[in-house]
Amino acid sequence: MNRKFFNSLRALYESMLVLVVIASAALLIGALYYALKVGSRGAVRFDAAFNEVGGIKEGSSVLFKGMPVGAVGKMRYDAATDKILVRIEITKQVDVPANIKPYVEKSLMGQSNIALRTEQQTGTKELLADVVRRHQAGDKDGLYRIDGVELSRLDAIKPGLDAKSDEAIDVARKTMHRTEELAEQSNAALTKASQDLEKVAATLNQAGQAVIRSESQIKKLGSASEKLGSASDNVNGFIQVLKVKPSALVWGLSDQQRTMMNQAPGTRRPSATPVRK
Repeated sequence: MNRKFFNSLRALYESMLVLVVIASAALLIGALYYALKVGSRGAVRFDAAFNEVGGIKEGSSVLFKGMPVGAVGKMRYDAATDKILVRIEITKQVDVPANIKPYVEKSLMGQSNIALRTEQQTGTKELLADVVRRHQAGDKDGLYRIDGVELSRLDAIKPGLDAKSDEAIDVARKTMHRTEELAEQSNAALTKASQDLEKVAATLNQAGQAVIRSESQIKKLGSASEKLGSASDNVNGFIQVLKVKPSALVWGLSDQQRTMMNQAPGTRRPSATPVRK
């Protein structure tokens, strides 16, 4: 009786063991199938090139729109480009678009991760997996590479602060450049105005000298006019004498006639009485 009971238990145990083995095999086959399916559809591996990767290490999280999609793999320095190449391994089945850019995000606690952000879409929307697969099919050396950006802690908390800061700095730089240009233009205008004032002063000086010369010429002309008037008076007086005594040209003038000539014409008429010399 006991022996038959133990044989029954043994047969049941062997049957259950077979079922467990079959179930384990099925689970293993399913896991392999799922892994192959995920690997063929969503697993993506590429290199991200950074100037600095502070806080990033192997095993750091890779996020897409805040969702964990993979991890950081091997890291190495590329002397040819002076960049740090970070292996990005996307293991989750996520349709990541091709227009992404890796960013090193730093938290306030010092931890860092790689964030995949989408850039502005141009042309037909394409998946990153398709681009990587096409790159590998071309027998190119190395993995597909994307240039990355290191963000500050403030930009990691509120995206866009770094860009706004750069924009503000660029505007300030342009404003300073424009201010320097205006200062140079003002200096040039002041120099031109100073030169023009010097020319005006020189012109006024020349005009003043011309006025002084004109005054001198006027004075000389006035003196000559006075002399001409005196000579005219003498001639007029002599003509009056000749009217009184035409023979004065032959016999000369008497003292009385000379006195008449010395007098201003019109103030005294010469005497009509003939003077005997």
